Amino acid sequence: MKKEKQIPVEKNQETEAPENKGRKIANIVINVVLVIAIVLAALCTYVSFVSASGNGVPNILGTAFFSVQTDSMYPTLLPGDLTVARTVKDPDALRKGDIITYWTVINGERVLNTHTIHEIYDGGEHIYFRTKGDNNTSVDPITVHESEVVGKYMFRIPGLGKVFDYLQTSTGFLLVIVVPVFLFFLYHLIQFFRVLFEYQNVKNRIRYEEERGAQQENAEEEEKKQQERAAIEAELRERLRAELMADMAKETQEAQQEDAANG
Repeated sequence: MKKEKQIPVEKNQETEAPENKGRKIANIVINVVLVIAIVLAALCTYVSFVSASGNGVPNILGTAFFSVQTDSMYPTLLPGDLTVARTVKDPDALRKGDIITYWTVINGERVLNTHTIHEIYDGGEHIYFRTKGDNNTSVDPITVHESEVVGKYMFRIPGLGKVFDYLQTSTGFLLVIVVPVFLFFLYHLIQFFRVLFEYQNVKNRIRYEEERGAQQENAEEEEKKQQERAAIEAELRERLRAELMADMAKETQEAQQEDAANG
């Protein structure tokens, strides 16, 4: 009997363990995706909607990120790369050969550009930089005032610039950030209601068991009372029968005595 009771319990444990493990792995994956989505959302929101002081370029603790758009710096930088630059606090520390990101005018539009310092001019009160793209044959026609320098290049992350640009579009932000975060909260909302329903079911089951136990106790008490009443009734009937038998025996004895006296 003990073995028969233990076998189904072990089978249930074996069948339930993979499900619990799979659920835990799924929760971990979803939580990791959420963290990445939130970090990207915060970064993109900051870059897109928050204006940094000074040069107008957002930065995080003095570190700025730029997406390479052209091949003017090939092979040092490729289109689609994400460059990481350190904000420049002291332009005097810049040297020839440093790669800098700066504000300039291209085709009548003020844009950010990343080129190598080709020459440095001391203008007395200010410093000017002549820049050149590594893949260009000539230097840039417009010199760079020290106030236009945004950052000094540190390193690049290949291909991430395309992702960075896409995330800053409305479609990319919606698909990569908003949708995963919405699905995450929807998933956990469903999980919350599932746990809530399970809790309610367990609560109802406990209440049912308590009521059932109370009914069983009442039934047992009623049955016990009925047994006691039956025992009392049986005892009374037995006493009554004994008294009737005694009366009948007494009457018979008296009748016999009268017959003997008459005879």
